Amino acid sequence: MCDDCRAVTDRNRRAPALMGLVALFISGCVAPVEPKAVPTRQPEPITASAPPEWRPGDQWVYTWTSGQTGGTKSIEVLEIREINKVSFYLVKVGGLEQFYTRDLRWAGSMRDGKVQSRMTPPQPWFSWPLKMGSQWSHRGSYEDATGTSPYNDSFSVVGAEVVDVPAGRFNALKVVRETDTRDSDQYWYAPEVRFYVKWVGRRGNAQFEEALREYRPAQRLIPAPAASRPPSTTK
Repeated sequence: MCDDCRAVTDRNRRAPALMGLVALFISGCVAPVEPKAVPTRQPEPITASAPPEWRPGDQWVYTWTSGQTGGTKSIEVLEIREINKVSFYLVKVGGLEQFYTRDLRWAGSMRDGKVQSRMTPPQPWFSWPLKMGSQWSHRGSYEDATGTSPYNDSFSVVGAEVVDVPAGRFNALKVVRETDTRDSDQYWYAPEVRFYVKWVGRRGNAQFEEALREYRPAQRLIPAPAASRPPSTTK
């Protein structure tokens, strides 16, 4: 073999080893790049100092799931009605009309003008001011076509959370309800929409979940005071 050919062959043999040394040098001297942590949004301290004002025309639309089934549910405030000198919100939920006191205690339901169920005294799903650490209880009786059942509920505001639902992202107060049966509830109240944005409930062995899809506040011809003016629709 000629001297020039032998020199070329030697260089070709040394090239892979040289490249390996360069790679080893680089890997030993360059620190690995640490992945950047994605900042998470922390919930802001919130307190709902008083019951929200509902108006006829206010509407909340939820998606719901229960096992393998699901659908949508619409809640709409129909009117404010006085019964036995007590003022109630009359609210349409599906085919039922339900009664809430002005501080959002659930009092009962009716269909086609006939009472279907009632809770005595009305059930306090919220207690005002609603804030971290709030606790309250309810002892009452529920009556429907099947008879009367005692209720023994305990409620607590256990945290403030940022909740993502189809309608958007909301700062909410998480409320839990425990009973002396297998029934339980977890729901997230957002002052921005004046109601819950998420609800996870259990009735016996069945569990369901609701998430706000759309919020449609009633139109105001006379503007509300700035402190209590309802927010614009969240989509």
